[in-house]
Amino acid sequence: MSSVANTGATAQTRRGIEIIARGFCWQHPERSQPAISAFDVQINSGEKVLLIGPSGAGKSTLLHALAGLLEVDGAEQIAGQLLIDGSDAFAREHPVGLMQQDPETQVVQSRVADDVAFGAENLAVDPAIIRQRIPEALDAVGLGMLPMDHRTQELSGGQKQRMALAGILAMQPGLMLLDEPTANVDPEGIGPLRDAVLNAAQLSGATLIVVEHRLDAWAEHMDRVIVLEPGGGVAHDLDPQRLIDDESLRAELSEAGVWVPGYSPQVQPASPRPGALLLEAAELVSARSGQAPRTQAVDLAVSAGTATVIRGENGAGKSTLALTLGGLLEPAQGALQASDALANGLGKTPFSWRAGALIGRIGSVFQEPEHQFVTQSVREELAFAPLRAKASGGHELKYEPQQVDALVESLLQRLGLQHLAEANPFTLSGGEKRRLSVGTVLAAAPDVLILDEPTFGQDARTWRELAGLLVEQLEQDTAIIAVTHDEHLASVLGAQEIHLAAVAKQQPAIARGPVLDAPVGHSWLAKINPLAKLGAVAAATLPLITTLDWVSALVVVAATILAFPLAGLSPARFFKRAWPLLIAGVVAAWGIALVGQDSGAVYAQLGIFSITEGSVHGGIATGLRAFALALPCILLLATTNPSDLGGALSQQLRVPHRFVLGALAGMRLLGLMVEEFATLGLARRARGVGSFGTVAQRISAKLGQCLALLVQALRRAGRLAVTMEAKGFGIGQRTWIRTATFTSKDAAVLLAGIVLGTVAVGAAVLAGTYNLVWG
Repeated sequence: MSSVANTGATAQTRRGIEIIARGFCWQHPERSQPAISAFDVQINSGEKVLLIGPSGAGKSTLLHALAGLLEVDGAEQIAGQLLIDGSDAFAREHPVGLMQQDPETQVVQSRVADDVAFGAENLAVDPAIIRQRIPEALDAVGLGMLPMDHRTQELSGGQKQRMALAGILAMQPGLMLLDEPTANVDPEGIGPLRDAVLNAAQLSGATLIVVEHRLDAWAEHMDRVIVLEPGGGVAHDLDPQRLIDDESLRAELSEAGVWVPGYSPQVQPASPRPGALLLEAAELVSARSGQAPRTQAVDLAVSAGTATVIRGENGAGKSTLALTLGGLLEPAQGALQASDALANGLGKTPFSWRAGALIGRIGSVFQEPEHQFVTQSVREELAFAPLRAKASGGHELKYEPQQVDALVESLLQRLGLQHLAEANPFTLSGGEKRRLSVGTVLAAAPDVLILDEPTFGQDARTWRELAGLLVEQLEQDTAIIAVTHDEHLASVLGAQEIHLAAVAKQQPAIARGPVLDAPVGHSWLAKINPLAKLGAVAAATLPLITTLDWVSALVVVAATILAFPLAGLSPARFFKRAWPLLIAGVVAAWGIALVGQDSGAVYAQLGIFSITEGSVHGGIATGLRAFALALPCILLLATTNPSDLGGALSQQLRVPHRFVLGALAGMRLLGLMVEEFATLGLARRARGVGSFGTVAQRISAKLGQCLALLVQALRRAGRLAVTMEAKGFGIGQRTWIRTATFTSKDAAVLLAGIVLGTVAVGAAVLAGTYNLVWG
């Protein structure tokens, strides 16, 4: 792939990539049938191709194959040829822009600008050109309002998808592979986002392949439409106009589940029949644990047999509100109360109900299906909730085992999953996972059903079946609350609508995860070279290793506190984040006071322990030393973005960028796991696990949650690696949009650290407290 010109703001025109497949086959190790079989096609350089087909036809698998990112564990998995510009696709000689379905694993860096620039930097594009592309790309995908240093962790799922697309636009690769790029986008944002993709492909000459279920927005703008058949090859390779003009073809594709333009699956609409009041929200404000309120105040009355749709722009807190209505999050403000009929012997607050009682009354389907999977097969997933659902009062089981078996068989057929009954849920396609997650909740027959994007990734046939199931639920007096962009679903359900507007933040974001992912602001210290700060901290604290005394430690602690204003921190805010350190220091001091060297006056006798003048001095020295070693380190982390430190290490100390960027991505993933653990806890509670039974059962549930976290971490790490590799990570030299420099201010900070370490030890020597630890 040719690089961008080093002068001027316009990229060199690049030739798109040619794709040739000859009898290409691919089979997942866990499956008995291939995902792709006998695939033959030639896609010319610069063509724009719409890749369609029913759910489970292998569309996402093919995109990963084209990116060379499928792992080959055995010769039986792969056959035939898949060539990218004449080279084996799996040789990965041509970096591509790949956008996956999972929003979370599209993010590599902790700041918006850094993440958008990541792919272009890997392709060694001139930094000046990348800096110009970043705001253009963000504007194109509707994120132009975000500050360049906005934390990526604070973006919603839809915003992360948009940002991933912005990163691809900034790369201007020769091949763009987009897997349902508009699925999480507000309807009004689909047109501008599509136009941004088409414009980028036109300007760069890139070959463009887009996987979408809904074709209306894309078909007329593409050169070709390729229709895949499940487990096989190409069913049709046609001109997009035929999707509009050829009625027999339209009928054939519609029957196969393709959303042909202008076609809507016919489902008998629900006739709302408001029944008894089930839930009532008054001035309800929702927030994730530890966060500032994220949603506007909502008033809502939920009655049996009615549907409510929650709409709003990305980042407005729709999913957070759904979790609160589902009894999984405690209201941040206002109230949510269940009626006597719904509570049926329990308290009025759903958040206080035990998990087994909750799933039989309020069922929640999460935005990400994998969070809810707790077993090893599709059949077991569907049986899990009804086997645990509790009847009135929350004590007796709601179903007999034979009833559960019949219910599972019915759902397998209705959801089109009967051929996957024994498959591992994590190996399903995106659309299949979504149907299964809905089925796991339907199986418990709750009175209130809460769904987060239930029709995401569905073809027309599975959409029709899913919508029909939901209409049946309404007719059986179930209340439905759905977070969705799907206007057709809202119409079929006859739903009332709640529109959430984004709530403006009233104060700067406070870090909720590890300090390594903290926002650093624009303080004086935040602008200092990270290596200078690292050197200053080392120079100030390393001399303390030689001595155990309170004077030297006190000098360093006092100097660090005096530096708080340079970091834009008040002592109260600093110690609010560092309170574990305070506790550790006090515990250390107390421990030394109990078991330290006895000398001088005896202050207290506690059994076999004596607290003496010597042990107290030793305890104070130990506690202050712990503070003196740790406080400067925390000040460093609080004023240093890890991306800046990584850039400085690579640019100035020549640490290999593969190691640096890999560590940064892992660090971000580690921070994500803190939030992931909390989400898994909510998801498992929604499945009937975790808040009932004996102490042993609760411990077992927590251990299961930890195991689920491990599985999720491994899966996310794999997907994150795919994202990084698709963006050219590690293929050669790279550029950096943030150039590391060393100025006179940086030198002054480094010198100040050296002086502080010298003064601290000198003060101890003059005071006569210097105590050589190995003397």
